[in-house]
Amino acid sequence: MREGDAADAPGFLERLRAGDAEAFEELVASHQHRVFGVALRMLGSAAEAEEVAQEAFLRAHRSLAEFRGDAKLSTWLYTIVSRLCLNRLASGDRRAVRGGEEILLRIADARGGPDAHAESGELEAALHRAIAELPEERRVVIVLRDLEGLSYEEIAQALDLDPGTVRSRLHRARTDLRGKLERFLP
Repeated sequence: MREGDAADAPGFLERLRAGDAEAFEELVASHQHRVFGVALRMLGSAAEAEEVAQEAFLRAHRSLAEFRGDAKLSTWLYTIVSRLCLNRLASGDRRAVRGGEEILLRIADARGGPDAHAESGELEAALHRAIAELPEERRVVIVLRDLEGLSYEEIAQALDLDPGTVRSRLHRARTDLRGKLERFLP
């Protein structure tokens, strides 16, 4: 089942609420990569992202009865994972794991020569560093909007914010990123 299909399938929510293990497996399978991706981009650590993604699905399972259905299931999952990430980022005892593959998952680009590949890798690393350096409230909106493709309304709902606040934080985040990545811009 692809993402989005689960939320739109007739009776899917009822199956979930009834404790149908197969339905929950479908939910996890259809959303696990994006939930993990949000956590990874927010936390910068694959190990922490995996923990948070698992916790997000556990919390979703425990809270299915409370899900009103006002939002899509995916938006509800983003709400859970975003809040877990923000809580972890705010905790004083968070491990500051930084380095190599923990910061980002590299995507090999077979096009271009060694120079193009090196420049692309440098830009990608700079972008991920710049996102990681953003304040949490800006980082979460840039991840959810520009990397995950959520609408302003979905982000507002997921983070319990006014859509105007989402737009404002997104604008400030993009301005910050533009400043940090100036040397890569034409």
